[in-house]
Order: sequence, then structure tokens, then C-alpha cells
Amino acid sequence: MALSAGPDSTALLAALAQLRDAGEIGAVAALHVDHGLRSGGEEDAACAAAACERFGVPLARAKVTVGPGNLQAAARRARYAALEAEAGRIGATRIATGHTRTDQAETVLLRLLRGSGARGLAAIPPRRGRIVRPLIDRSRAEGIRFLTELGVRWRDDPTNATPRYARNRVRLALWPAVLALAPAAERALARAADLAREDERALARRARLIVGVEAAVEVARLARAPAAVRRRVLRRMWRNATGRGTRLEAKHVEAMLALVRRGRPGRAVLPGGLEARCRYGRMEIGAPREPGPAFAPVEVPGPGLYDVPARGAVEVLARRADDVPWPLELRTRRPGDRFRPEGGRGSKKLKSWLIDRKVPREERDALLLLAAGGKILAVPALAAVAAGLGPSGAGLIVRMRDGR
Repeated sequence: MALSAGPDSTALLAALAQLRDAGEIGAVAALHVDHGLRSGGEEDAACAAAACERFGVPLARAKVTVGPGNLQAAARRARYAALEAEAGRIGATRIATGHTRTDQAETVLLRLLRGSGARGLAAIPPRRGRIVRPLIDRSRAEGIRFLTELGVRWRDDPTNATPRYARNRVRLALWPAVLALAPAAERALARAADLAREDERALARRARLIVGVEAAVEVARLARAPAAVRRRVLRRMWRNATGRGTRLEAKHVEAMLALVRRGRPGRAVLPGGLEARCRYGRMEIGAPREPGPAFAPVEVPGPGLYDVPARGAVEVLARRADDVPWPLELRTRRPGDRFRPEGGRGSKKLKSWLIDRKVPREERDALLLLAAGGKILAVPALAAVAAGLGPSGAGLIVRMRDGR
């Protein structure tokens, strides 16, 4: 369990020790984490040690380094990493934290002020993985009374009194006014979190049926879902693509929804160097696709096998070589390129033909082409030859031997 030496975690320590002694649960061990962010760390550790000695609970200590960014969020990440490491070391099956119903109500209120939806208003879950919060339906005041009756000391964190943090401002300035207006607000807000969590689970299950474990989804299927489900589908795609559910802000979700509504190909920039791509009836999340390396055109004076740097070898054959307008060249596309494929109806811009074939833009730019000036004679990777040069004409055959 996590033991800061504050009233909530100390009450949790005492409660778990009683349950252990009654045979309701197994062994209990505690970890005190020093974030190194304020003075008084040694006094906190000594208070935690005294409580553990009284209840016969082994105590370990960990000092962590808090990374950059939001201080409280970074401290929380470092703390949970230390707890997970200690649980792994001792073989613990659960990690208990001292979150209370008071914490729950404060969190709901804070997220309401930020405009959160059901996912945010679900607030602090009673359990997530092996993290459990046994006091989530008990108030902080109940915990303090419990410790007072037992005669157990705890430490108050002086940073809880500073208005630097939004939670403290809610706790110190807004919460007293809320209680004056509605004395049962703590229970009511905690109940709202429970209801929001149930709604969130139902919506998340529906989203999971649509996207599963993929980082892509058919746009038509996504568009048929209610807006609340669409948002969760996109967030689940993000988790599937990155392995995490953080760092995706509401503005990123809205940008992806705009792509869906627009109904034509487009991209949206996402955190971590990723992007959402919407094209050919499909949306996916991934790293931007880079075109293949550039290369100088390779002259093709006649039939033969030609090496293209970083692309492999291309075999060019012709049954009637005299009917082919040699010399040709192997290159990538250029503005104005036109193509009339074997069996096609007339000539059209190469770009339009590739779009009709649903070739992604970055792949269009990288495609290897066999050309005579601005006329495309073959697209080897797509096994396409220009009309009049295939079996019915010069018998031109162009094959990729390796690479693209």
C-alpha cells in the first residue's frame, strides 16, 4: 500500500491492519515515497515508520525524481512507478491507495469546471488493474475520527494549503460554499461519479465492438455511431496505436471528427509525431508515411535488367522492340504525367488514375514509373502497361525483380 503519512493513507494502513488481523485479507506491506519536492520529508518518513511499527506492517522507502511538465501529474507518475516496482519486488497482488470519497467529490467538481464528459466525471475508479482504493466510499472526516479514536498520529502536507494548485483552490475556496448550499454534496458528487462510470463503461463497450484492437476504422461505420461513441472509438484507436490513453486532448479528437464529417481525404496532426489519416473510406492513426528515397532517373536504352538505387531491379522486355520508343527512363512522377492503361478508356492524368486505384498520396509520389517524356508507359509495381504497348501492341513487359 501507498503510505504518505497523511490522514487518508494512515487511516488506510490502520484499516488494512485490522482486516489482516481478523483474517479477512493476507499480508500487508507499505511503501513511503519521497518526491523530494519540499522540506519535511524525513519527518513524514518517521511518522510513517511509527505507524507501521505500531500495526506490525513492514515499510519500504523510495526516493523518486519528478520529471518535467505538470508538477502534480509528474509526481503522480513517479509515485505509481515506484509502487508498481515495489509490488513486483515483493510479489504483491494489489496496490492500495488512500483516496477517499472526499477526494472523489473534489475531483468531480474540478472536472465539471473543466467541462469534462462522462469519461472525466467518472473520476477516480475504485479499482484499475491492481490499483485498489478501499476508502473511496468513506469521507476524509471519517478517517480522521478513526485515527483519533485509535490514538494514531499523522502528518498534514503543508502544500495542501497553498492556492498554487487548482485542487487546493477548489478545496479551500469553493468547497465550503458548496457544502453550505448542499450539506450532502460529497455523497451526491460521488454518486454522480458512479453513474458516469457506468455510462462510460457502456459507451466504451460499444466503441470496442466497432474498432477492437485496431488503430483504423471504416469511416461509414464510424459515422453511423452516435457522437459519444465516435469519440470513444477515436480515443480507443489512439490507445491501440500508442499503448496509452494520455496526451490526446479534446481538440485532437475534434480534429479527427472534422475529418470524418468532411467526407474527403485529409490529415490531422496528433501528439507524439503521429497523425490521423482519412482516405478511401477509412481512418487510421499512425506515423506519417514518408516517400521512398529520391533517385536520379535511370535511362533505359533497350530491353534489359536495370538497377534503380534503393528500389531494386526492373526487368524491361518487349516482344517487338522496334515498336517501343526507346530510349525510355525509370523515374518517379512529375506534374503533367498522363497514362492510358491497357484496356482503359482514353488517356487521363496519372494522378487521377492512381487516385482511382486508391493508391495513397505518399505512395503515389514514390512509385517507380517507366516513361517516355511525359507519357507513362508502365507502372511496374501495379503491373500496368500503357495501351498499345502490352500484349496487343509492342508486347512490352515490365517486372519488378525486388524492392518496390
